[in-house]
Amino acid sequence: MMDAFYDALFALNLLYNFALEPLFLLFFARLLGVAYLNPYSITVFALLPVRLLWLLAGPSVHFTDGVLDQTYQYLILLENLHFTLRTAVAGLLVFYLSRDDVLGRFVDRFHFQPLSGERLRLCALLFFGVFILAFVVTASWSFGLLNWLMSPRTGYQLHRSGAGPFYAIAVSMIAVSYILALLAANSQKRIIVTWLVFLPFVFLLGSKGYLVLYTVTAFAFMLIYGFKIRISTVAAAGLVMSTAVLLNFGSADLVDIFLYFDYYSNSAYFVRAYQNGLTDLFYGEISSTEIIGAVPRALWPGKPFVYGATLLNEIFYPGMAAAGHTPAFGGPILAYADFGVAGVVLHGLTDWSYLGTVMMAFMLLTRLRDRGPAFVRTHHFYIFLTLMMLAPGYLNFFQFPLNLGVMLFVSVTLTACAVFPRTRFIRFA
Repeated sequence: MMDAFYDALFALNLLYNFALEPLFLLFFARLLGVAYLNPYSITVFALLPVRLLWLLAGPSVHFTDGVLDQTYQYLILLENLHFTLRTAVAGLLVFYLSRDDVLGRFVDRFHFQPLSGERLRLCALLFFGVFILAFVVTASWSFGLLNWLMSPRTGYQLHRSGAGPFYAIAVSMIAVSYILALLAANSQKRIIVTWLVFLPFVFLLGSKGYLVLYTVTAFAFMLIYGFKIRISTVAAAGLVMSTAVLLNFGSADLVDIFLYFDYYSNSAYFVRAYQNGLTDLFYGEISSTEIIGAVPRALWPGKPFVYGATLLNEIFYPGMAAAGHTPAFGGPILAYADFGVAGVVLHGLTDWSYLGTVMMAFMLLTRLRDRGPAFVRTHHFYIFLTLMMLAPGYLNFFQFPLNLGVMLFVSVTLTACAVFPRTRFIRFA
């Protein structure tokens, strides 16, 4: 009888984890008076099938008791606590902003020279050129350009060492180019064509996740321009993308495939080790050493391989960080590893990254609602906002203060495109 009771509690624990964010998006949409399926919510809905694989598939094969493993359930409970706190803070923020949009009105006053569609396309071409240069350098560094073109996945996994800064530039620049090209598009057909043109180049990055994210972004832009999309269509697309991800493993054995989804499993291993006294908390060492990642190894040859999140990785996989393998952890494990439950609570209340995303979504959606897509696609600030929200992989590998340098470069280039005299090249673009 007690076993059935605990099983029911564990099921509710997982259900709450899966449903909380969609419910918050419903509150968000109702408060703003916008459609439930919008450019912000679609990025969550389309990836729900993948999230299910993380939550259910991986743990089901990594633990003897599957998803009912007590350590795994404790980790999910920690994540639920983290989700609840950050969602509550975000809800209060949205409620306050919706009552008096002071920030939005202030930003709207600074409407610089609008960017026309042809100038957006010119900027997209310029950033695409930077992507090509950075990609060629990355591919040629140790693997060889032809080898990378023949096997992008191998290049991505084993041959980025030493060329990491160039790969990071390539990822960010093609993302900027893609968003600007989509902003320049004003029809469903052009959005689809843009997506198809970029997809082969995104494939060269070697990561399955980027193919999914670029597809989701195309859907988001259809919503920006007012095209109707059914939730069932998004769900079907999510299932197709999830199936494509599974087929990409090249194995018919589901156990082998599910073993790949070890994000939560890795985190649960640390929780179990800590609870059994096999390791201790890091007491701030993880968060305080993340800044080391901002320094390129080319500038600091003696840069340590183990810092930040890789400190956790080193416990279970010694030497893997030096070999170029990055950690994969699910849930608020970094906050927990630093300060235990107190760290989870503190991070949940001060998750600036999540709060920033919510605030950007609020500003973008309210302007789409009140001023329309033409205003958003020509106003410099909302172009930057769209980049921050929807550009797949933009700034992923750049920590403070390098991310500010990339944003400054993008800002200066966009400004130059806006004020540059009209030429035949611009007309051609």
